[in-house]
Amino acid sequence: MFDFSDLPVIDNHCHPYLFDVDPARYKPLDSFVGVPDDVPGGLEHRHAMLYQRWATRELAKFLGCEPTPESVAAARARVGDEGEYVRRLFASEGVEALVIDTGYPQPPVDMSVFRRRVPVTLHPVYRIEPPIKALLDERVDYDEFVRRFDAGVRRAIREEGFIAVKSIVAYRTGLDIDLAHESEEAGRSGLTAALAEPDRMMASKPLRDHLLLRTLRLCGELGVSFHVHTGVGDPDIVLARCNPALLNEALKQPRYRDTNVVLIHCYPYMAEASWMAAALPNVWMDLSEGVPFAAAAADRIFETALELAPVNRILFGSDAFAGPEQTWLGAKLAKQALARVMTTLHQRGLIEEPEGREIAAKILSDNARAMYG
Repeated sequence: MFDFSDLPVIDNHCHPYLFDVDPARYKPLDSFVGVPDDVPGGLEHRHAMLYQRWATRELAKFLGCEPTPESVAAARARVGDEGEYVRRLFASEGVEALVIDTGYPQPPVDMSVFRRRVPVTLHPVYRIEPPIKALLDERVDYDEFVRRFDAGVRRAIREEGFIAVKSIVAYRTGLDIDLAHESEEAGRSGLTAALAEPDRMMASKPLRDHLLLRTLRLCGELGVSFHVHTGVGDPDIVLARCNPALLNEALKQPRYRDTNVVLIHCYPYMAEASWMAAALPNVWMDLSEGVPFAAAAADRIFETALELAPVNRILFGSDAFAGPEQTWLGAKLAKQALARVMTTLHQRGLIEEPEGREIAAKILSDNARAMYG
């Protein structure tokens, strides 16, 4: 049996957490489904999920309290020095760095405060949807729109310390990107349509397709990776259009091969993402959200990712958004699942024993180091 408990971890995808809020926010130990507390039966619904129950037990061990949501919430609320707490939490699982999508929550978290309270290396990712919304709200013309849009991306990478760019077009109009929307003419007409029907999201699809393809080119020019949300997420996802396979037509175009693309989350479309990471030389797959929130599927997620994807194209992530505990839980679950998966692969004769640790190390941190330098 393999043991990867000592391996370092880089969380390839998470979000800044909110601090100085009512400690009761930890009561449900938020899962990604986001059922509001005020919905009848909302808390009971979340506490009936396997992830919630497992997370409660694991956090109770760390906090030294009873394994109930109420006890864990009370113990968490008693934490005094947040920075020291996060340091101990992350050190116990070897979490060394976070790659952070700063586009959620909105308005943005003050990153100077966040850095003081999360004492590990932080690498921010620039999300394109907030500036798109701001420019649409200002109703600027097309030339001004793309000038400011492009300048914002370039400034984020060259001057503001962002290491990658991200899109959540799957939440807006879906991943079925139409290459006919690539041209400047299509962008102009797309902006006109979006401004004509501001309350109908699908009216903005030609514009959003255009901007995604434009961003792909910009990222290639700037030498940074482009992260794209794929798979499920919050309830407002365009569910019928979130399969990463829908991106294949665009990503296989030679003109976009210079841009490294990370398929964020992928769950439950792991097989499609695994094939894309194998077939397209510039595609990586990130396993956040499925790990840790689909806890019972962790082994299957890693097994499916490894079916086709090269071992150097798979990235660990958590999609943590409600607190540092989610990154910690993701790292713990990933190490345990990888140990079981590597043991099975070794028993089947598919890997030699030294390869098991090498593969786990790549997924947990080495691949992220290589991608981001």
